[in-house]
Amino acid sequence: MFFTQYNPMTTEEVNAKVEAQRKAVGESCTCLAGMSFKAMLEGELAPKQLDYKFLDADTLEFTENGETFTAPYTAISYGKIVLFTHLVPGTTRGWHVVLDKTTKAITVFETWFGITVPVGMDLSGKTPPMYYRDIPREIQREYYFGWADFADNEKPEKLHTNTNRLEGRGLHWDFSTGYEILTFFPSLCSSTVVELGKKMGGITMANGSDYIRIDDEFYIFTRWEVEFGGKMWLEVLNFYDNLAVGMEFGFNEDDSLVYASHTAKLEITGDAAHLESIYDLGDKKRPMVRSNVKGSRYAYRPMDIDPPMSHEEALQHAAESQRIFEVDGPNIMASKNNLPFSEFLVGKQFKIKLDNEKHAIAPWTGKDGTVFEYDVLTNRKLRWRESGGEWQEEKYICYEPARDIYFFSHMITGDPDYANLTQAIDFSTGLATTIRAQIGNWHSEWEIGSQVKFGVLEYGDIEPPFAHRHHFTDDLVGKCYSWTYSEKMSSIHVYSSPASSSWTIFSEDNSGGATWSSPCYYIKLRDDAYIFEWVEENCNGMQGLVVINPRILHDGGFFFGVGRNGLSLNITGAFGRNLGTFNIKKYFKPIGNL
Repeated sequence: MFFTQYNPMTTEEVNAKVEAQRKAVGESCTCLAGMSFKAMLEGELAPKQLDYKFLDADTLEFTENGETFTAPYTAISYGKIVLFTHLVPGTTRGWHVVLDKTTKAITVFETWFGITVPVGMDLSGKTPPMYYRDIPREIQREYYFGWADFADNEKPEKLHTNTNRLEGRGLHWDFSTGYEILTFFPSLCSSTVVELGKKMGGITMANGSDYIRIDDEFYIFTRWEVEFGGKMWLEVLNFYDNLAVGMEFGFNEDDSLVYASHTAKLEITGDAAHLESIYDLGDKKRPMVRSNVKGSRYAYRPMDIDPPMSHEEALQHAAESQRIFEVDGPNIMASKNNLPFSEFLVGKQFKIKLDNEKHAIAPWTGKDGTVFEYDVLTNRKLRWRESGGEWQEEKYICYEPARDIYFFSHMITGDPDYANLTQAIDFSTGLATTIRAQIGNWHSEWEIGSQVKFGVLEYGDIEPPFAHRHHFTDDLVGKCYSWTYSEKMSSIHVYSSPASSSWTIFSEDNSGGATWSSPCYYIKLRDDAYIFEWVEENCNGMQGLVVINPRILHDGGFFFGVGRNGLSLNITGAFGRNLGTFNIKKYFKPIGNL
C-alpha cells in the first residue's frame, strides 16, 4: 500500500459503484428490529433532526432534517453496544452509529466521498499552493456525540468523549475476514498499521484516526486512509474480552468497493508511556482540529507538500545550492542536542576493506572488494580515495556515539548523483560498515537511496575477526523511544517492523500529534550501538542516518537529501527516553547475522 499509486477516480465512478452496493455485506442482527429513537446530537454542525425507525433486521426508515427515507442497513452488536450503518438514498453520504443500549449514549459518524487539496503549499501556509487536485475516492467524516431518545428515557449523565486513554497502545488484529494487522496508537489524531501476510507486509503506514471512550470496557477507534486508498475503518473495541466489531467502507487498490462488517480478535502487544499531564484525559477538546469547517481533521499529505521531482530537477536544485555541514544552517531535523564532535581521527591514516557478499535488505551497487583509504587532516577536513584512485578532499563531521566507535560522513565531490559516504568504524573490534547514499532510489528519481556494505578496518595492530561482521538486526523491533532534538522539536519513534518505523511529533501539551512512517533498516554494531536508517519516502525524500546508543539514550548522525531549496548534508541528534516495548517480533521472520 505504501508505494501503491492510487487512482483518484472520478465522482461519476464513485457514485456509480456506491449506488451498486447500498448495504454493507454481513449478517445483520435483529437487536434493533421494531425499535425507534430520535438521535439527540450536540454541536453546531450536528443535524437538527435524525430520527430512526427499524422496520426489521435489514431495513430502516429515517428522517434527516425533515426529509424521510427508507434504506437498507446492517447492524452488528457485542454486549451492550450496537454499531449500525446505512447510506442516504440518492447520495454517497452515510450514517454510522454506535449505540450503548444501557446508557443510550451514542456516537454518530457522518461520511461523504471526495476532497480537494492544495499542492505545493508548505506546512506554515506561507507558500501559496501551486495548484489543487481532486480526490473523489477519499472518504471524509464528521462525528457527533449525543444520546438516543427512545421516548421513555432521559439524557444520560455521561456521553461518549474523545480520549487519550488508548494513547501508546499496540494491538494485533486477527479479523474474521482473514485480514491480519498490527496497529499502534502513538498519537491522539493518528495511528499506524502494519499489514501481515501480504506481499507488501511489514511496511508501516500512518492513518488519520479518532479515539473515543464509551467507558472502561468499550472504545471506538477509526482510521482513515488519507494519502493512500481513502478508505475508512470504524471499530468498537472491547478490552474485557479483547474483541472488536467494526466495518470497512471504501475502495480497494483495483477501485472495487468494499462495504462490509467484520469481527476481530485482539491481542494487546504493549502500552508505550505517554507524556502529557497525568490529570489530562484528552476529553476536553478534539485534537488538532484546524478549523470549524465540517469534516476538519488532522491530515498529513506529504506528497502534496513536497510534490515529486524528476531526476533532472533534483540534480539541478542540488547544483544550484549545497549546504554541507552548515552546523547552524537550516535543517529539517535541526538539533541543539547533538552528540559532541570527535577529533579522534585527526592525523590518522587508515583503510576500510569491504567484503564481497551482497545483502538483500540494502544491496551494494559498487564494485566488489572496495577499499577506502582515509587521511584525516583536521577535525573538519579529510582526504580519501577509493581502491587506489585519485585522492580528493572533503568536509566531514565525526561522532563517537559509543566507546571506540567513530561515525562520520562526507560527500563524494563530482559524483553525478551527489552521493555521500557514511562510515561506522569500531576501533576496538576492527569492524566497519559503509553506507553509500545518493539522489534516487528504487521507486523514486529524487528521494535518497542507500546501499550498505560490511567490512573491516586496517589500522595499526588491530586484528579484526575472521568471520564476524556488523549485521542487519531486529533487536530494536518493538521498541518505542521519544527523541528530543531541541526545546522546539521532539518526536516519538515506534520501530514497528523489521523494515519500517513511524515518527510522531509532540503537540504543545506533550500528547502525540502529527504522524508519518517510512521504510527503514537497522544495523547492529554492538549491544550499545545500532545504526538506524530511514528515508522519508513518499514525503520529503530525506535520509536520516543515526547511531542509537540505548545505554546513554542519545543518538547522533546525519540528515541528507535534496529539495527545491537545494541539497543539504547536516547533523542531527537527540536525547532519548525509553517509552516501552511492544511484543511484536514473533510476527516477523527473525533477522540475524545475515
